[in-house]
Amino acid sequence: RVLSIYEKNQLLKYGFKDIDLLRKGELPVEYLTSFVEFKNLTIKVNQDVLIPRVESEELVDLICNFSHSLDKDISYLEVGTGSGVISLAFYDFLTKQKNKKINKFIVTDLSLPALNLAKENFINLLGKSILNKIEFLQSDLLSVFSDQKFNLIVANLPYIPSAMIEKLDESVKNYEPLLALDGGKTGFELINQFLEQIINKNILENNGKIFLEVYETHDIQFIKNNFPIIYQNFLIEEFEDQFNRHRFLILKKI
Repeated sequence: RVLSIYEKNQLLKYGFKDIDLLRKGELPVEYLTSFVEFKNLTIKVNQDVLIPRVESEELVDLICNFSHSLDKDISYLEVGTGSGVISLAFYDFLTKQKNKKINKFIVTDLSLPALNLAKENFINLLGKSILNKIEFLQSDLLSVFSDQKFNLIVANLPYIPSAMIEKLDESVKNYEPLLALDGGKTGFELINQFLEQIINKNILENNGKIFLEVYETHDIQFIKNNFPIIYQNFLIEEFEDQFNRHRFLILKKI
């Protein structure tokens, strides 16, 4: 293994030597140091959660841009929060906006260890009083919701097709949680289930939008061909990431 400059800098920053990582096989450096930088925030991570990718910072940018257009107080929900980075970065952005008020701010995850880590990250960065402003709910997708409505819903759910898991880098498939990687046969199965729940539970406000990070094959044509219910119920916009790969979907009710 040849360490990158980034890895060497991470080790130096947190008081480790190169050998500390080299003797760990292909372990990602963030799992050794327990921290990662995301949107200028220092986030704690462990092997209960995925390591945040730089592309997800672009998802935060899309969310922040949309929030400017909302003429109502923000009712926010993130499903599958993991370490909490996306919601943390968005909340940090909102605290700097004088004209934006939060009606409700809820983050969920199926994994209780992940949810506890997200809560720890919020407390570390914003103090214990944040627990009075944000709800942390353990939930299998939207199973705990019935009559609530939101105008901003975010999800970075598992989206890698099952057959592709084995082809991932060893640093990913051997160390990061499979629960957060495997999205089913096409990679869209869990996302489809989530979107169908949004339709059936009617929890998206008319002016609201859903923000998703998806696999590079999950474009509008793919959804039209394979998941017609989703195609028929939402207006869908698609966006590429900085590496020119299809990566984000924004959905609005038709």
